[in-house]
Amino acid sequence: MIRADAAQLLPALPTGCVDAVVTDPPWNLGRPYGANSDRMADDDYVRWLGGILRECARICRGPIVACIGTHNAGRVHRLLSGTGLRVAGELFWHREPGRPEAVVVAAPPGWAAPTGRLGTAGRVLARTPELRRRWGHPVPKPVPMMAALVRLACPPGGLLLDPFAGTGSTLVAARRTGRRAIGLELEERFCRTAVHRLSVPRGRGARAVRVPAPEGYVHVTTGRRPPTSSAAGGATVDTSREHR
Repeated sequence: MIRADAAQLLPALPTGCVDAVVTDPPWNLGRPYGANSDRMADDDYVRWLGGILRECARICRGPIVACIGTHNAGRVHRLLSGTGLRVAGELFWHREPGRPEAVVVAAPPGWAAPTGRLGTAGRVLARTPELRRRWGHPVPKPVPMMAALVRLACPPGGLLLDPFAGTGSTLVAARRTGRRAIGLELEERFCRTAVHRLSVPRGRGARAVRVPAPEGYVHVTTGRRPPTSSAAGGATVDTSREHR
């Protein structure tokens, strides 16, 4: 879990370093994400999110699965402009009856969803309602929903990225499905919550599986670097900002 601004950190990562991106970006509806604005002019929002998706496409060997919401469904082609990705599938999360929210699967040429995974993901999203527990987040996504998207996008044992990790649902889903994950999140309190959720044991009683508690999240600040920079070249890790 890394506390960082995706727009600043992603350009410092090497090309083709993750297998998939699974994420839930802000929908630009003015929701309370803390100190960060969720209300931009339409063109500014498309430019901002489109730039992040282009960087995700560069560093990703496989698909990008993004929960963009029905509000942004009509912006898909603008958001994907310049990424080199095509729309390989469209899903809908039925957060409550009569309120489907769009999820787009964008993939590079030659990528195809594993047999049956797209249909399975669609069925899971159709029967997984919105969470009652929110951890202070406007719309945290249910882990079963994100697990279905992780299985769709990322091979077992693979590495996925969530550049808008929020309270960590994608990271929890990755751990439960046998994938590795990197989460970026700018809001400090969400980073704390994600780290806590990743340390909670699974199961009950004798069947409980205790996961070693993460040491905390890492706070990273970075200047823009060329896409060819290695690892997190140019990034400064502020260890004094790590939290348990």
